Amino acid sequence: MVSVLAKVGFRNTTDFIVKVAVPVLTISVVFFFGTLLFLDLPFFVPYAVLLIGISFIFMYPYLLYERIKMSVHEKIHLFITFAGTISTIDLDRTTFFRKIIEKKEFGYISNITEKILYFAKGWNLGFAVTCRQIAAICPSRIFADFLDRMAVTLDFGEPLGVFLIQEQDAVMDDFTNEYQQSLNNISMLREAFIAITISLAFGMSTALLLPLLMGISIIVAVKYCLLFIVIVDVFMLIILQAFIPNDELCHNLKIKDKGTKRINKMILLVLPGWLLFSTVIFIYLPVPFLIKTAICITPLTIIGIYAVQEENDVFKRDKTFPSFIRSLGGTIYARQGSVTSSLGALRVHDFGCLDPMVTALYKRLKMGSEKAQCWYYFAGETGSRLIHHFSQIFYESVYMGGDSRKIGNLISKNFLRLLSLRKLRLQQASALKGALYGSLVGFVATVYISVSISALLGGMFGGMYEGATSSSALGGLVSEVIPTVQAVDMDMVNIYLGVIIIVHALISALAIKMVDGGNKYAAILDFTFMLWLGAVVSWIVPIFSARLMPGLGAG
Repeated sequence: MVSVLAKVGFRNTTDFIVKVAVPVLTISVVFFFGTLLFLDLPFFVPYAVLLIGISFIFMYPYLLYERIKMSVHEKIHLFITFAGTISTIDLDRTTFFRKIIEKKEFGYISNITEKILYFAKGWNLGFAVTCRQIAAICPSRIFADFLDRMAVTLDFGEPLGVFLIQEQDAVMDDFTNEYQQSLNNISMLREAFIAITISLAFGMSTALLLPLLMGISIIVAVKYCLLFIVIVDVFMLIILQAFIPNDELCHNLKIKDKGTKRINKMILLVLPGWLLFSTVIFIYLPVPFLIKTAICITPLTIIGIYAVQEENDVFKRDKTFPSFIRSLGGTIYARQGSVTSSLGALRVHDFGCLDPMVTALYKRLKMGSEKAQCWYYFAGETGSRLIHHFSQIFYESVYMGGDSRKIGNLISKNFLRLLSLRKLRLQQASALKGALYGSLVGFVATVYISVSISALLGGMFGGMYEGATSSSALGGLVSEVIPTVQAVDMDMVNIYLGVIIIVHALISALAIKMVDGGNKYAAILDFTFMLWLGAVVSWIVPIFSARLMPGLGAG
């Protein structure tokens, strides 16, 4: 525990207690007594709140540790690529570390580098000693091993540029192993998600039969089922966010590509008509609640279709970029000219979907616009997050005087490795999608079969109860032994069950996009398909149940 606290930034245990443990425990105790004294909730809710607060105190350092480690792994490939490209310039150690510190997008790596420079120069500890000490408290094994190897190199006086070029394969291999391990985490979480979904289905089946045994309303049971499912689904999203590295396909720059502009325009066009259409459907269409919702959501699939098309376009640009950047670097080196003239020479070649962006980049540079701004617009118009980061590394290194051919080859090589890893991630996302669709069908079918059985038995027992209590001789005995069987309002039950399915489908659709890293608007398609799947199953199951159990009509 003490070691973990040191690695996540707490000076000691007392520092953690003051900053985290005491505030969290205080809030938990306040909520405990508040829910216990002033709210009419089930007896276990206040104790659950207190337990969650205490658990959070012990879990927080480990969750923060994993989050920091994951953030390093998300940026380590950018760091080592940038370090390799600027190593083609004859930089001294201090200047190298300053360049890394300036790259604030590296996050924790940039912060650690700043500490190394501070202790090495401000405290005169030297870079080698500082790297070893910082490596001992670094949450990321990849970055810690890199710092240890750097310390040895600095001790022996090996040129920094030679070391950084040699480290490319070592760090990228470690990054690949960690990335593949995260893909294994996706498989594990997929199995856990399916198991939890099945458990929830059977738990709801049991809960829906409790009104017959305890005399409570079935609406109360369904409400608690809804609350529990929301908690479990949100928790699963948090776990995915914490343990799976972020590898988003699209950037979030202010400059948008044509596909993103088309999506935003379509949202503005669709939403007003969609609101009117949904209002009319909910008021006038006499169909079950879940089918109404599915019909209302269907028009939004237009946005989802455009989002999927945007994903495909960005994928194509990502595949073309390595050959473009390698050709550009080689042309600059061969012509010993500027980036602008080399781009002009490359325009005769066909770079496919990147051609409009390359032409626009050349024209802006030719007009004498600010170089960084020109490349920023180039990255924005591609729509790709990877192209944004790697093109920024390219132009910064080249304009600083680096070897353009080595820079282009290094960026192309590392970029291709990332594309191959992304293909594996997409395979895992496809497997997750199939599993979630299948588990949704099983979940909906199980729940609605249970509702049908509960309604049937409620009608049967209700009739028997009324018959028994109508007799003066047996009425008192029956009322003491058998709880009152309340009438089942199936319309209200179907609404709550529909909300449960909507929430579960929405969380599942978001989980799929979180795993594949695609455009978030594309989740609308999966959400709509899941809703229709749930709506069809919820409509078919009661029909078959009524035919298999004719007495259902009595409920």
